[in-house]
Amino acid sequence: MANPKKRNITPKDPAEALAQIETPQVKWKVIAQIVGGFAVLWVTAFMAKPIFGYVGIGVVGALTLVAIGFGIYIWRLTKKQRAILDIMKSATDPEGRKRALEELGTGKDNDAMKAIAKAQLLAGTDATEALRVLEGVDLKKAPVMVQDEVRAQLALLYLRGNRVRDARALADEMRLDRQPHAKAKAFYAAVMAESLARTGAGEEAKKLLDTYTADDPAYAEVQPMLLRAQVFTAFQLKKKGLAKKAMETLAEVEPGMLAAFMAKGTQPEIIQLAKQTLSAAGYAPKTQFKRG
Repeated sequence: MANPKKRNITPKDPAEALAQIETPQVKWKVIAQIVGGFAVLWVTAFMAKPIFGYVGIGVVGALTLVAIGFGIYIWRLTKKQRAILDIMKSATDPEGRKRALEELGTGKDNDAMKAIAKAQLLAGTDATEALRVLEGVDLKKAPVMVQDEVRAQLALLYLRGNRVRDARALADEMRLDRQPHAKAKAFYAAVMAESLARTGAGEEAKKLLDTYTADDPAYAEVQPMLLRAQVFTAFQLKKKGLAKKAMETLAEVEPGMLAAFMAKGTQPEIIQLAKQTLSAAGYAPKTQFKRG
């Protein structure tokens, strides 16, 4: 059989996927369920008034006020996130990216949500600046719901720069139960699994990847990250056949990411497998790739 024609590959531009990002929406069904639950509490409190007096009503009233306050906080957070995503969706070319970065540059220096957006736009062209932006976020002042997103994005950049110990320190602080969205959970799991695998905790990494599998259609958008984590996990567990299979699948769905396996500091066996996989798939690897 003749050798396949060699094709040059380039890493996927992160901005290409921005237009497809799903804008956060108010979950009216969930809100209706919560309102219904509080309605039941109020009815119960009034029915129990002869027994508990106004104490029960006061407790329900306090809970209602807390729920309203939390609801307003979430609404404002969602509104802000939608505005930031609208800015990011305009970054479909270099000029658009430049304008988006200028818009995101306004506001508070420690704005964690804007920092995440800026880092995602910068990561494809200036990983060093993306690192600087995320490292400048004070997690103690960031909203709880955003803290793990900062950790995940920063850990991913550390992994791509072979700063695996720094990535592991962040991964150890992340918790999947704090993230309600399935795709985000899978992304976190991929970052955590790779961090674990590359610091010797292969079995822990495997447990995560067994839960968030790369072939699950629900995680299609983060499949390349899950496959990348599978490669490192399989190598750590000395299962080279599984590593080869994961890398071959990655070459099919996102060949540009295989460049990351050839970065300085990566295990020689992984570098060799990446070169062989790209060659077998008909791609010509380029030595100037710095990250996947």
